[in-house]
Amino acid sequence: MNITISGEKLNNFSLEELRVLANNGIIDEAIIEEQIKKMDNKQFLDKHSYRIWQASDGFWKTKLPDKKGKFTKLIKKKHLKDLEDVVIGFYKTHIDHYDFETAFQLWMERQSLCGRSDNTIYKYTSDYNRFFKGYPIEKMDIRDIEDVDLTSHIRKVLEEKPIPWKALQSIWGYVNGIFNKAIRDRVIRDNPCNYVDLPMYRSLCKEPSIKTARERTLSMAEQQALLQSIHNPVSKNANKVVCFAIELSLLTGMRVGEISGLKWEDILYDEGIMLIRHSEKHNRLTNEYTVSTTKTGKDRIFPLSDELINLFNRIKEYEISNGLLGEFVFMDKNGRISSTKISDSMRNRTGGPKFSGKKSIHAIRRTFNSNMKCNGVSTTITSSLLGNSERVNSNYYTYDVSDMALKREIIEKAGMICSSDSKK
Repeated sequence: MNITISGEKLNNFSLEELRVLANNGIIDEAIIEEQIKKMDNKQFLDKHSYRIWQASDGFWKTKLPDKKGKFTKLIKKKHLKDLEDVVIGFYKTHIDHYDFETAFQLWMERQSLCGRSDNTIYKYTSDYNRFFKGYPIEKMDIRDIEDVDLTSHIRKVLEEKPIPWKALQSIWGYVNGIFNKAIRDRVIRDNPCNYVDLPMYRSLCKEPSIKTARERTLSMAEQQALLQSIHNPVSKNANKVVCFAIELSLLTGMRVGEISGLKWEDILYDEGIMLIRHSEKHNRLTNEYTVSTTKTGKDRIFPLSDELINLFNRIKEYEISNGLLGEFVFMDKNGRISSTKISDSMRNRTGGPKFSGKKSIHAIRRTFNSNMKCNGVSTTITSSLLGNSERVNSNYYTYDVSDMALKREIIEKAGMICSSDSKK
């Protein structure tokens, strides 16, 4: 339940502390927005070198320079807040260096203050470098940019780079946000994005490649070849623990981060279950790896089959004999096995002639789900085991992986039914 905290007490909290209070339902998120606004405004009030005073007539007064500082103008307002708003608006409007790049950095700072993750900030920066870095619009003053400049820029970028429609829409969302922030900061009055017909540029976008079920899953033959590869690796230097990790993926369809973050305390033999409650997170901004909650933030339970129990017994026996046993299930001499190491090994093992192309751990995840669906398991159960929503499970993880023999049998049965019906 939200509670009321006085403005004076709010100033004693950092933004990070306020976010914790908001996440726990103690205060409203609007309070964080208000504090960010106050911080933004304070930086402009701090620039003001003229005295602000209350005259004998009750009005609040100060002086403002012209853009070049040649003369000053007396400003007066009945209320202090109204006067401060004028001062803030003046400095926001008369920033000497306010090109598009600067506007983007200011927008990025606000996104960070609002709690965007480091990975999201990393994505914003990557997209900016791809779509704006080095182009003339980057150094244009945001106050001079009009819709014709934006449309010219869009056309030029799309002619030079293969950008999909969804990516363009995403980037356009950032651009719209940049100009909207400039409006809130009173730097500009209108958003030129409102006058750009973005859909008309869809034809210039790169057509997304649609991968087939064969490309996004593993056939039965490929699964057998992969098992053979990890049980009998060609290289004598193959990391046995990584091989175990890939085998666990084949038996469970777990996310690679969940495999990397699995702990021995999560294997509850007495209860016959495995708890999936940890996952590795990679901060692309700092390139740091940590273990925290699952992708959805929810724990889930996976039943221990005989095959899983056998696998965990083999892993423990190997790690004990090689002095590798630790907190995490998958550890080698360098510590916990990272998701990157598992993913790289998977791709390397599926690059040979026995595979239709290099496969990711996620391909195993799709295969595991599709195999269950082809065997009549309900979406409710499959999505629960994989930790997906039913919609995501149906739209992105379900493929027809049945072989031709089964399809032939189904068609023959259907033909027999039709033939039987025609005789009646």
